[in-house]
Amino acid sequence: MKITAWLPRPLHHRAVRDFRSAAVSRDAARLESMLAPDVAVVVDGGDDEQPALRMVTGTFDAVALLLHGLGRKPGLDVVERQVNGQSGLLLIADGEPTAAMTIDFAGALVSVVWIRLHPLALRHGLTV
Repeated sequence: MKITAWLPRPLHHRAVRDFRSAAVSRDAARLESMLAPDVAVVVDGGDDEQPALRMVTGTFDAVALLLHGLGRKPGLDVVERQVNGQSGLLLIADGEPTAAMTIDFAGALVSVVWIRLHPLALRHGLTV
């Protein structure tokens, strides 16, 4: 069983900011250095009637997925927002929220990235 230690709020906020910076700038080496070797990226399609969870594990697949989803693209903004009561990220495409992310840490390394896709749910509150 993996135990995730929470970072104190200021450290968590700073770590999320650093994570965002590395992903948006497409700095694969820096992003990889922030991830635990067994990191998991979980993507929830957001459809309550037909739930679709997808998960990748390990730094190689996690970096590829994160750079694809968060890298600089026309019309995409990745902004820091509070999600589930902690520092997180909101993806906004052409002015519309498209995903909310929370980031869990094990010590100083990212252990799990949770991504919730569902624009309707995001308009009513940032939850993953």
